[in-house]
Amino acid sequence: MILSKLLFRLGLCAALFLVSCQSPNIRREKAGHLLIVGGGLDDDLRGVYECFLKLASAKGKPRVLIATAATEQGAEVKSEIVGKTSALRAWSPDVQVGVITRETSTEETVEAIDNATGILFTGGSQARIIQRYRPNERETPEWHAMKRLLARGGVIAGCSAGDAMMGEFMVLHGDNTGALVAPAMPKDETVVDFKMSHGMALLPWAISESHFFERDRLARLVVMLESAGNRLGIGVGEDAAVHVDLATGDLIGLTPADSLLVDASHLETEGQMRSGLRARLVRQGDRICLRRLLDKKPPPPTAKPPDTPSTIHITSPGQNRQLALWRLFMNARRPGSGVWEMHFKEGWKLQAWPDNKRWVAFEVSPE
Repeated sequence: MILSKLLFRLGLCAALFLVSCQSPNIRREKAGHLLIVGGGLDDDLRGVYECFLKLASAKGKPRVLIATAATEQGAEVKSEIVGKTSALRAWSPDVQVGVITRETSTEETVEAIDNATGILFTGGSQARIIQRYRPNERETPEWHAMKRLLARGGVIAGCSAGDAMMGEFMVLHGDNTGALVAPAMPKDETVVDFKMSHGMALLPWAISESHFFERDRLARLVVMLESAGNRLGIGVGEDAAVHVDLATGDLIGLTPADSLLVDASHLETEGQMRSGLRARLVRQGDRICLRRLLDKKPPPPTAKPPDTPSTIHITSPGQNRQLALWRLFMNARRPGSGVWEMHFKEGWKLQAWPDNKRWVAFEVSPE
């Protein structure tokens, strides 16, 4: 009996090991939290700061680090440090605030992270973050310290570049048209219109994009998912933020400004067209389990209706361009609303129509 139980347990452990090896995108984290901010983290975004400080103080007094690796050196770094420190102390007067820059030594950086309960990455260039903390996918002492912070229940937040670097892969440069015409794998040095790289690998289930609605980055995100072999992408707009609970896999909308969750499970490529795609808006208070989405492949999206598309026009210069792409998904999520279409001056087109429940089916292509 004892031997049979032992063999059963060994078999179970072996099965779990095989599952974990065969499903790298669904690996399970012990604990920790990510706050992904699309850009424009103003001092009055109360929901973001309150969530960040609450998570950072879960086990006592919050000890926060401002990480400026992405930000250009000089006056801009000083401005970020002063601004973010003032904002944090406005919402939590007793918070301890430290700073780590690109020039901070490895020893000092590791010690600071090991004593922290939260890190806030400022904006700038995500390439600078990777060059400093995970160059060529190398697991540096600083990167291990960040993973330890998450494992003990801490929080890492990133704004703009700090958003884009969260996943296993990230974009370095390129627009939607360049991505659709010439998708590039991370090690392809020949393509200049669109370039990807390995990210910080803090977010296990998805690729994240910043400034999403304002810069119309939907097609670029789709090509990133295709090139990296990921199923899920999170596009976060300016003044928008989502919370990812690494213990549960939940994606939670934090702000009145929306984000977009893209599912490429049934992605099909024909020439430069990408179809078979689904998306849903992530609104304030929404809770979506990324882990559960990846555990079971959904059915294919609803076929495109034969309707004549209704056009969403991009707003004129000087107006908020966020409204156009966002309006399209708001309209297309209504059952029976037909096909909605946008034409972008960069030379690509988007068509979307209602799918099941809150989801929208869509396709993207060059004009």
